[in-house]
Amino acid sequence: MVTIRRGFSSFSADDLDAARAFYGDTLGLGVTALEDGNGLVLHLEGGADVFVYPKEDHRPATYTVMHLTVDDVDEVVDELTAKGVSFERYEGFQQDEKGIVRGFMEGGDGAWCTDPAGNVVGFADGPDMERLVGG
Repeated sequence: MVTIRRGFSSFSADDLDAARAFYGDTLGLGVTALEDGNGLVLHLEGGADVFVYPKEDHRPATYTVMHLTVDDVDEVVDELTAKGVSFERYEGFQQDEKGIVRGFMEGGDGAWCTDPAGNVVGFADGPDMERLVGG
């Protein structure tokens, strides 16, 4: 049987400097650049890490690469909108004027934006999000 010690997710970006600025400065995540320049590690609260690797022929993912749980999606959307971040709108979802879907995941709210590489990042809140992500 395979013994798995831990897992992490990863996705690509075409510009690591832009990714570092977005995830570190705009979103406020801890970001560590690998010494060899071949990637970034995003440090999420709770101990999870996400690896962002450079890819010259990068194509944005056609799905949400990462959902981040937050205390209040409204506050996050307001703060990021003030920083110039635009939120995505999707057919099939009832989104309000801010781009927020009410009652989305586990009874909370959700919203999505793209990083500089075009990858979709979601934000979700709600009373059961901790259960969903193992917190």
